[in-house]
Amino acid sequence: MLKPVLVEIGGFTIYSYGLMLSLALLVASLGLLRQATREGFNPDHVLEAVIVASVFGLIGARLLYVFLNWELYQGQWIKILFTRSGGLSFYGAFLGGLIALFVWCRFRKLSFLKLSDLMAPYLALGYALGRVGCFLNGCCYGVVSSVPWALPAFEGDRFLRHPVQLYACLGGLVIFIILYRIRPKRPFEGFQLIMLMLLYGCLRFITEFFREEPQVWLGLTLAQIFSLGLALVSLLLLLIVFMVKDYNKNRVNSR
Repeated sequence: MLKPVLVEIGGFTIYSYGLMLSLALLVASLGLLRQATREGFNPDHVLEAVIVASVFGLIGARLLYVFLNWELYQGQWIKILFTRSGGLSFYGAFLGGLIALFVWCRFRKLSFLKLSDLMAPYLALGYALGRVGCFLNGCCYGVVSSVPWALPAFEGDRFLRHPVQLYACLGGLVIFIILYRIRPKRPFEGFQLIMLMLLYGCLRFITEFFREEPQVWLGLTLAQIFSLGLALVSLLLLLIVFMVKDYNKNRVNSR
């Protein structure tokens, strides 16, 4: 069930969290490259994009986590470098990877929106697998609960809790399926990226109710505030794009 360390032989240790993150990257990358080949993308460019987004996503994930938990690292700078058992923020990963992808696309003279649309479903898939790593590691755990499927979050935990990491995993898989199925019918470039932001914002807002996190404003956690803002911005972007498209269509028809 909960197994932060999978293998330990001498001084060699494999952590479930790191293994699941690696597996998430591998599975998502293989699926992405396969889809890229089907749709005429240059596989070399896509692989470069994955590497760039992954590296800067990891940096962003760590920096945001450290920023939000600064009290844990004051005077212990070396701890910032170690992430083998957790300590990453998905929002930091998303922001860091997205900015790096945008800059890389400008450098390569590629369409950022086309490439982000291609990658969006597989980011959701990787997120789902990564949350399994959180579950095995015992981090990002849920609130105390009496539901039949409640589990202790970590070794020595005296309480049964919502396995919120698995809720997030299931939600990530649902988002992946939705984005994968609607991709052929997307109405404009960038639609997949906006839908990913909207669906993830809604998912994270909901799952945070079951997660053990401090409430900071109106009974909401900091992640819920971010998620609500992300969902609202995504809806606003969709509204603006569709209004502009409708305006341009009416303008053409009126000529």
